[in-house]
Order: sequence, then C-alpha cells, then structure tokens
Amino acid sequence: MSSTQNAAQKVLRFGILGAARIAPGALIRPAKTHPGVSIVAVACRDEKRGSQFASAHKIPKVFTGSTAYLDLLADPDVDAVYNPLPNGLHFEWTMRALEAGKHVLVEKPMTDTAEESRQIFALAETKGLVVLEAMHATLHPAMHRVRDIVQSGEFGKVKSVKAELALPQFFSRFIFHKDDVRFQHDLGGGCTMDMGVYTLAAIRFVTGNEKGPALEITSATATGHVNDPARVDRAMHATYALPDSVTAESYVDFARPGWGPFGLIPGWPHTDLVVSLEGGEVTLVNYPLAGMYHVIKIKPKQGPARTEKAYRYADGRGDISWSTYRYQLEAFVDKVQGRTPWAWITPETTITGIETLERIYAKSGLPPRFASPYKSEISGAAPPSGNAAQ
Repeated sequence: MSSTQNAAQKVLRFGILGAARIAPGALIRPAKTHPGVSIVAVACRDEKRGSQFASAHKIPKVFTGSTAYLDLLADPDVDAVYNPLPNGLHFEWTMRALEAGKHVLVEKPMTDTAEESRQIFALAETKGLVVLEAMHATLHPAMHRVRDIVQSGEFGKVKSVKAELALPQFFSRFIFHKDDVRFQHDLGGGCTMDMGVYTLAAIRFVTGNEKGPALEITSATATGHVNDPARVDRAMHATYALPDSVTAESYVDFARPGWGPFGLIPGWPHTDLVVSLEGGEVTLVNYPLAGMYHVIKIKPKQGPARTEKAYRYADGRGDISWSTYRYQLEAFVDKVQGRTPWAWITPETTITGIETLERIYAKSGLPPRFASPYKSEISGAAPPSGNAAQ
C-alpha cells in the first residue's frame, strides 16, 4: 500500500539534525508530497542559522545552542531523525538517536567504518527501530529497470561495468566551500566517502552483488586534495574483480580538470553507468539523480539501438514527479509503518559497502577514516562481527 492510499495512518514526525544544505532536497521537499510525513523540528547549534533555516522551510520548532541535538532527541513529538551531519558525526548521533527511541534516516555513508555500522544495526534491532542508509539512487525505478535488462539475459552475461561521478573544476567552485567538511579527514572527508558511495552502490546493484561480500579491489589510485593531499582524496580511480570473472571500474572527482590549452575549457559532469555485456551495452545517463532526468541507452551488437526512461516501477507504482529522494522517503516510511517497501537497502549492503570503501583507501595508500570515540552504554549495541537483520 502506498502513501497516497494510506494517508489516514499516523503521520511520521521528523526532526533534522543540523541545518544542512542537503536537507531541503533530500527530505523537506519530498515530505511535502508524502501525506504520512511531517517535518516538525530542526536542531542547529548556531541560533541565527537555525532560526533562518526553520523560518525558510516553515519548520515549527527549532533547537539551538550547545545542547541543540540532544534537545531534539529528547523531544517526544519527534518520531524519526534525519542525520545529514558530516560523515565523522554519523555514528555518534545515529546511535544517540536510536538510544532515544527514534527511527533514523542517515546520510551516506552511514559511518566511517564498517564496524560502526554493525553497531548501529545491532542497536536498531535490539530496540525494534528502523535505520536506513540514504543511498537513494538505487531506490529509483531507473536503476531497477537497468538491472532488470541486465539480468534478463537479453544480451547475455555481464563482462564489465563502469561508473563515473566527476564534477568539472569550474563547477566545483560554486558547489563546495573552501573549507568544506568533505575536504576534512577528521570529519570523514574524501571524494570516495562522498561521490564514491554512488559509483560503488551502482556497480554492486546492477550486477546483483549488493548483498554479497565486500568487493575485491585490484587497483586504486588517489589524487590528493590540495587542502590535505596526504589524507584526503580529491579524486579516486579504482578497479574491481567481481564474481563470475566480471570486472568493474569507478572514477570519482570533486574537481576534474578542464581540457584544451592549460585546461581552461571546462567539460561536463560525468554521471554515466555503463554495463557491457556479451551481446551489447546498457548505459544509464545521470544515474545518481535519475528522478531529475535520465535516459537508458540500449545498444545491441546486433539489431537497432533503443532508449528507455523509467520514472515509475514496472507495475506503475510511484510517480513521474518523484525524485530519487522521494522514492527513498516512501521506502523509509513504509518500513516504519510495518509495510513492505517497494525497494530496500539491507544492513548487509551497507556494511559490506563500507568495507569496500575501506579496501579502496587501503589499496590507494591513503589512511583510513577515523572511528568515532563515542561509546554506547546500551547492551547489545556492540556485538561481534556479523550482520544484524533489520
């Protein structure tokens, strides 16, 4: 049953940790078309910024000051928390939210280490709560349609996969701050930790390896960021060995250099997912934000090429106006309300995905991201290695 058919059920009341730039697109705007969701509070330690954010987005309650996050978690009018804080803070504040009895939608990557994600899922299972890593791109119908084509056997077996997500240097200056949290190692920064989660998730999803073990990294070459070149990657190129002799390649870049004389001519963003099969090639253009725009290009080795678009699931579920984030919100609310989501990201997928990120950094020679010093006092929050099922 979809949200439009079940408006009478209790509304899920969200609180947002931090006045993050991603929050409007990732949650606030999608919530406006979901009758089962209400944004009731935001917490921001900076009073002026928090008040302006709440006013701009018509959020009725704002918590500010040094205890803002804790005050939001203590609010009985908040049922679920959206955590878009810097990567290095995901673990602590997702654990604290679960400890406070809140469901959590946490930005990707869920944590800086795989072990931290294991602890989060274990605590969620112990407390009977839902926690989801916000890897929205794999929840959109376009990604599912590409996987259906790949797995249909129409073009034989998969030979290789390539996923890219690279922004031209010219664009980057308008997107990132000079001291952006993405460039800070202590906060879990790095291009692999930001854009790399998209390429990795896409490769695993379309090949059916999203629930399998961490991928084998055959090579990884990092380009250091000017702010911290020894620890933070501006770009990363990696190759993988998948089961059944399938190979894969990913390339991510915060600021891809231009071309031409002195690199002065900016290029376009690279946002393609390309699957090469025995009998042809399938490309999903703009796979990270397919709800905004996408095209599926199908080029058989024999026969005419064709294109498709998939803004709804094959059975008609969804809406052509929904973003990838709106499909994500639909899944999260369905799970919380006890319904079966149309698509879901399992704990195994999240944990082994982060293990793969760790392997990429190890192969590249860059240091790992730091584990959080936060320790939960709730029994069951730190089990031995293994995957909780939530």
